[in-house]
Amino acid sequence: MFKQTMRFLYVSAWLSLMFSEQAYSASIQQEALNFGTLVIPQNNTLSSITISHEGEIITFGSIYVLTEGNPAELLFTDLPPLTQISFNKTSDSTLQSEALGANSAKFSVVLVDLPRTQTSDEFGELLLKVGGRLITTGTSQSYLDGSFITDTQLEITIDY
Repeated sequence: MFKQTMRFLYVSAWLSLMFSEQAYSASIQQEALNFGTLVIPQNNTLSSITISHEGEIITFGSIYVLTEGNPAELLFTDLPPLTQISFNKTSDSTLQSEALGANSAKFSVVLVDLPRTQTSDEFGELLLKVGGRLITTGTSQSYLDGSFITDTQLEITIDY
């Protein structure tokens, strides 16, 4: 009788976003981009998880979702009421895991998904959701169990 045991790596990945805006408004982070708890049984091919700004989760390759994450949420205040706002971003980020040391593979994180336009409410507030993609290295180096957390700067240009 042959019994096979497969070790799964549980990875919680959060990405806190700091935003800068060029319009005269304030911003408050409500939620960090959270990829959830992931299982990566093998890192021999590129794999990814994408969370859209609408919360849709898509995986590719050898990456599985144990608990779902969520897009980042940023509340803008002091905008003109009932005004269409346009957003543009140009920032990418690489997620590193200093706490787990050099023996763990790294992730690449790309902040890929935000709406192009949204309309502020009657109080001049707007809740912007930002999605992203987490990509494994595909180098066969293992991911250690634990939390992978980083802060990054995302520059958003606001036009209205």
